[in-house]
Amino acid sequence: MRIALRFAAAAALCLTGGAAFAWGDMYMGDATNDPNSNFMVHTYNAPNYCPEGLQPVLANGMICCGEPNAGAYINRAGKSTYRPAKAAPRAYAPVGEKGVVYR
Repeated sequence: MRIALRFAAAAALCLTGGAAFAWGDMYMGDATNDPNSNFMVHTYNAPNYCPEGLQPVLANGMICCGEPNAGAYINRAGKSTYRPAKAAPRAYAPVGEKGVVYR
């Protein structure tokens, strides 16, 4: 019975010791991030339902009330128009002829 107790204690010690070695491997955060830095607050063209002195702004992708420190946001990623693809030509094989014709 004593040997089983010793094996159980050794197994418990081995299993709990692995987590202590891995503690420093986890992500601790970005050391270059300054949480006190100012980020861009763009103006947002919408009806003004904000309290006096504030206006609608776009801050970090969210629309809220505030004071802008940048101009209006302009998405220059690409065209905003959507053009559906044209249908592929239909293929058929005429009877008595060799090959396929596309129309």
